[in-house]
Amino acid sequence: MFVRRIKTKSGIYLAEVENKRVGGKVKQHIIKYIGKEVNGKVIRKVSTQDVDVVNVKRYLDVEIIDKLVDELGIKDVLPKEILVFVYAQLLDRPGINKLEEWLNNTEILNFLGISEITTAKLYNALTKFDDNDFKRIEEHIRDVLLPYEKDSKSIVLDVTDTYFEGKSVEGKPRKGKEEKVKKLLQVGLAVTKQYGFPLLHRYYDGSISNIKIFQDMLPQLWALKYDPIIMDRGFMAEENLSDILSLKMKVIAGVKKNRYFQSHFLEDIKKDDIYRLENRIKLKNTEVYLKSYRYRSGKLLVIYNPYLEPLKRTRYYEMHQKEGVAKYLGYSLIYHNTNMQDSEVIKTYYDKDIIERAFRQMKGVLSLRPVRVWMQSHIRSHIKICYLAYAVLALLSYKLRELEISAPEALEKLKTGYKVYLKDEKTGFEWSKVVTPNKLQDKIICSVKKC
Repeated sequence: MFVRRIKTKSGIYLAEVENKRVGGKVKQHIIKYIGKEVNGKVIRKVSTQDVDVVNVKRYLDVEIIDKLVDELGIKDVLPKEILVFVYAQLLDRPGINKLEEWLNNTEILNFLGISEITTAKLYNALTKFDDNDFKRIEEHIRDVLLPYEKDSKSIVLDVTDTYFEGKSVEGKPRKGKEEKVKKLLQVGLAVTKQYGFPLLHRYYDGSISNIKIFQDMLPQLWALKYDPIIMDRGFMAEENLSDILSLKMKVIAGVKKNRYFQSHFLEDIKKDDIYRLENRIKLKNTEVYLKSYRYRSGKLLVIYNPYLEPLKRTRYYEMHQKEGVAKYLGYSLIYHNTNMQDSEVIKTYYDKDIIERAFRQMKGVLSLRPVRVWMQSHIRSHIKICYLAYAVLALLSYKLRELEISAPEALEKLKTGYKVYLKDEKTGFEWSKVVTPNKLQDKIICSVKKC
């Protein structure tokens, strides 16, 4: 038996035929028609009543993630099992014990070229990944993403904490930002201000202060050659500022209102002098008033917020019976040593929500917490996986910047883009078909694939 192409006026048809000897001559006998050839491709002829749906798997969201992973260039430098975790983090974040079953309903294994996966292999991959030279991977991702940052060379630095469990992990329970008393770990993260691309991250015990974290990260931040670095007041101390100036780095940093700054700057400020029209600076959701002083090769900006002061005073009086520092409420301090105008510095500082969005995505969308693994090596690997997943989200956000939709929302919209596996029960022929995307899905796909 063989397949014969039969040309007719209506097109080229394919038929399964066999040779038969009739009256001493060999003639071709058509067993059945297979289908039609269109543009060099075979369109099978199948009766709908004989078709069964064999499987339905998530496809479009996986395809988009796979395209972005390819663009980041991390497919060839990461173990495939770790990429399984990255893809899963961006989609449903199932527990590791349920991951093997969940993967059977997606196209992840097919895209990664994995024939089979087991829970044991996944745990083993987590253990080994802790020994991975992740700084090299961070550098690789930076090299891919930084060409997109054409209009800004500013970075934002912050630290977040997250709870974890596990007897194998050292550390005493303490109260975190969410007022829970549990074991904590901290993640220091630096991202670009313009698009929130990740630059580097570091992992710390929950008891280390932000001042110490900055001292540890300073050499890596200096090596990035980005300026200014924008950071909250928790990082600033006289020792850290001295290091910044000796390295000739530029910063925009919040400053704590300690006794030194209270007595040398805030004590002598009269509200009528700062609360004037010529000192007003309009921000997105409020307005503040500014007075600046020369300080340590830069400027110290004293900022007064008349809308915030009564709220803080009310809260303060509910907790304290004395005036104490009440007169300083409503004031905040920013140090900078840039060439920017003071008003621009203030707007830049208060517009640093890109780092907050990054942490919201890592802790919310990417489920940085709670850490559902117990061994310390697994926890560190989990944080790295969240970092990689955030890099994919950041690149997707950049691709979607012309659409009014966030990266997590886009992945949610693609969730219904299934691939359906079909089978002709009569012939045993199997094939698959991707459900036709709707208009929004098409726009998302084109934004990533540059249609």
